[in-house]
Amino acid sequence: MKIFITLINVFIIIVLYFILIKKITKKIYRKISYDIFKIQTILSPITILYSIVLASFLKINIKEMGFQIGDYKNGLISIFAFGLPIFILAHLFAKMVKKEEISELRYVKFKSKWQLIYVWIFVGLTEETFFRGLIQTYIAKNITGSIFTISFSIILTSFIFSVFHILNVKNKGETLKVFIQLFPTRFVVSVILGYSFQISHSLIYPIIIHNLIDGITFTTLKNNIDI
Repeated sequence: MKIFITLINVFIIIVLYFILIKKITKKIYRKISYDIFKIQTILSPITILYSIVLASFLKINIKEMGFQIGDYKNGLISIFAFGLPIFILAHLFAKMVKKEEISELRYVKFKSKWQLIYVWIFVGLTEETFFRGLIQTYIAKNITGSIFTISFSIILTSFIFSVFHILNVKNKGETLKVFIQLFPTRFVVSVILGYSFQISHSLIYPIIIHNLIDGITFTTLKNNIDI
């Protein structure tokens, strides 16, 4: 019963977030900018604030959310042991993507000075605060257990994280085909981010890993277009 209630609450958290962001996005889109990356950058502090407020309501304190240095040794190990190989693979795979395939990733072709700002700085900060700091922490407090050393909360959050990116299809940032193809990769990467958070008890290290993965991938794909 507790598991069911926890998952229902997570569903409510996400639905409320969708409603909030949709309303704010419409206002920004009409009055401020049509630039999706600028909009995402503006929405970043709103998402972080939403996560903190919801966490407080769910009796999750700032430290539990990961707003601390945490276990820096495990954090650095996660960056070099898990993050570094993914950075290299992200670059290599992005280099191998053909130009015609990149066309299915419409947000890569979008030209904006806000692109690099969002991808290299805000995407990790925003998504890790929401998914790891809020959702993973909330699930971990209510659903125990693990597979080897990977907690059920990481697995559940990673599934939610991967499904969440269906918004890229809705916003016409990528095709449904690309979403399905990237689903396993996003799930695995999310597990690594979640595990980094689990062993370090800090958002710093998954944020660094997340920003570097997205930044390297995005920049490499952009360079492929310009060649």
